[in-house]
Amino acid sequence: MYAIVDIETTGSAAAYGKITEIAILIHDGKRVIDEYQTLINPECGIPMGITSLTGISNEMVMNAPKFYEVAKEIHQMLEGNIFVAHNVNFDYSFIKKEFVELGGTLSLPKLCTVRLSRKIFPGLKSYSLGRLADHFQIENAARHRAMGDARATAELMDLLIADDSGQIQEFLKKNSKESDLPPNLPKETFANLPALTGVYYFHDDHGKVLYVGKANNIKSRVRNHFSSSDVIYKQGLKDQIYDITFELCGDEMIAFLFESFEIKRLFPPFNKAQKYPSRKYGIYHYEDSRGFHRLSIGKVQKGHIPLKSFTSFDKARTFLIQFVKDHNLDPELCSLPASMMKYFGYSFEVSDEETLKERFKAALAAINDVKNTYCLFGDGRTIGEKSVVLVEEGLYKGFGFFDEEVTGESLNQVKDLVKSYPDNPDVHRIINQYIDKREIVVF
Repeated sequence: MYAIVDIETTGSAAAYGKITEIAILIHDGKRVIDEYQTLINPECGIPMGITSLTGISNEMVMNAPKFYEVAKEIHQMLEGNIFVAHNVNFDYSFIKKEFVELGGTLSLPKLCTVRLSRKIFPGLKSYSLGRLADHFQIENAARHRAMGDARATAELMDLLIADDSGQIQEFLKKNSKESDLPPNLPKETFANLPALTGVYYFHDDHGKVLYVGKANNIKSRVRNHFSSSDVIYKQGLKDQIYDITFELCGDEMIAFLFESFEIKRLFPPFNKAQKYPSRKYGIYHYEDSRGFHRLSIGKVQKGHIPLKSFTSFDKARTFLIQFVKDHNLDPELCSLPASMMKYFGYSFEVSDEETLKERFKAALAAINDVKNTYCLFGDGRTIGEKSVVLVEEGLYKGFGFFDEEVTGESLNQVKDLVKSYPDNPDVHRIINQYIDKREIVVF
């Protein structure tokens, strides 16, 4: 028995949306033999955009039953059947969430008519329910309403069963995992993903990159994204994925660095971290017309590399106050009023100009924890290949790959191996995580 389900909701993901309507048709493989339909009070407001799409308003559901009031009837309709829906994971995730919140569960075999249609009717321009209905002349007078779409899905199921040559049973195998994949992603694309370290990209139907990630095992990590507990699943990204591409990196540190670069370059809409500069304020050094060294706090700008960078102005100022106290510097030369420093228990004793300059010079040499030149070696993408990351005078220069027979003993030799990538605080955070775990050569 197939339980053909369609729901309407207040949002696009079960993590924050609620059900407003549900329709269930029980199909015995030949015809529909039972049906169920009801509006549901979501116990929250319905956005105007959703009302415009479905026609379901707050007034319509005001006196409708809440999910817990009809949960037993819904469970009895679904129990023991194959859960079928157009984009099955969407409907299944909402209903499962409702049962879990009531202390129950939902564990049924799933069948996605989007993926099944792609397999049985290949080559169509679109596999949305509306386009398939138009193509196969399936009437649906109530599109975007639960029963209208459920009936259309049932008629589509009739066609799929009629043309089935073993695909349905293949989908229902316990180890198939077919129903867990995004509805618009070809199974072959997922099957061809490597179980290797690298960076992967989720693309929409126009090829635009939606999300960039890194993994030690690309295939395993991508599969995990499609579980209902993953944040990507909860964001509703799964339904927008049409293709997945990847770049092998070999070494985990290289994968982290390349992922960071690609996120900043491509600005994918579903990547939250690393899109924006993590360090917004920096401490800058300059010399005035009298030859005095000075320090100031300013916003981090492209092309201007600070001595140190911070997430906020307050953190930069706190560091600078302590820096002045530790090195007995003139606060006026560090953009800090003497009156404010007295509040922090610091009184500057005036010295001769040469002493002040020498003291400041020594302090500048200590302002950064790392201000040297070194490279880190790691695994490559293939057997016989190695990777290298270069930091020159405290600045990240990039990474590269080379044959392990190349020694990389000189700085100039390493420079020839490395492809240039921009320096930023995120890459230093990544490098610092691996500096004690990789072979290092200091120049």
